[in-house]
Amino acid sequence: MSNKLLLRQRIYDYFDAWNQADAKLVASFFSDDAVYVDTALNKEYLGSEIEQYISEILSFSTRKIHFTILEEPVINGDVVFLQSSLKIHTGKESQQLESAELIKFKEQQIVMIQTYYNLDEQLEPHLFEKDKYAKSGLDQAQINSIKNKLEKVMEVEEPYKDSSLKLQDLAEMLDIRRNHLSQILNHEYQMKFFDFLNHYRLQTFLKLLHQRADSEVNITELAYDSGFSSSSVFYKIFKRYQDISPRQYLKNITTQTQ
Repeated sequence: MSNKLLLRQRIYDYFDAWNQADAKLVASFFSDDAVYVDTALNKEYLGSEIEQYISEILSFSTRKIHFTILEEPVINGDVVFLQSSLKIHTGKESQQLESAELIKFKEQQIVMIQTYYNLDEQLEPHLFEKDKYAKSGLDQAQINSIKNKLEKVMEVEEPYKDSSLKLQDLAEMLDIRRNHLSQILNHEYQMKFFDFLNHYRLQTFLKLLHQRADSEVNITELAYDSGFSSSSVFYKIFKRYQDISPRQYLKNITTQTQ
């Protein structure tokens, strides 16, 4: 079977996995260091963040989504461009948006996907967020208590150093429900789960780097010690927040201390 036919089948299987509401199956189409860019929400998800993002979309019991590929995908080498329609049912409401996806493959695995759609004009934003926290039942006193406990756990126990840490794992450490933790991260910290973890990981890395600032320091080793799951994810996160490479940052602080 030609590469074009293989990729075409992978594309249809990928969207079928979405329609089955199987987060693990959808995530299995991505490479370990893949990048998922949601242009409408201005969000970028890296590596293991992708499965968490998919799980959040599919986890609402009141929601059913269905993708339809509108036209035959355009395949050029390992790059696929296609247009799709997404219908979202939430209770009695149903809305539909059309989007375009640019998907890059490597050895039949997705290494990059960019989605393009206009959230403001085509889809009511509350279909993404409203039902997520409507019945959480948390008052401000409970929220403050959980925040205090969360910050203490992060500082003392440093769970973020476990690169495989999941939202459910952290919720169990705090003895709270997963959706309550997700609500607090989104509303109180304005962060998704992996953004929250990577904030702590990056701060830990910077602290270690400043403690051992010399030209012989092993940047990748420090990244793993800080909880990052791969060097590629670490470098992307570092560049996103620091706007320079880790090696250039090290060079800067080494020069300052001489």
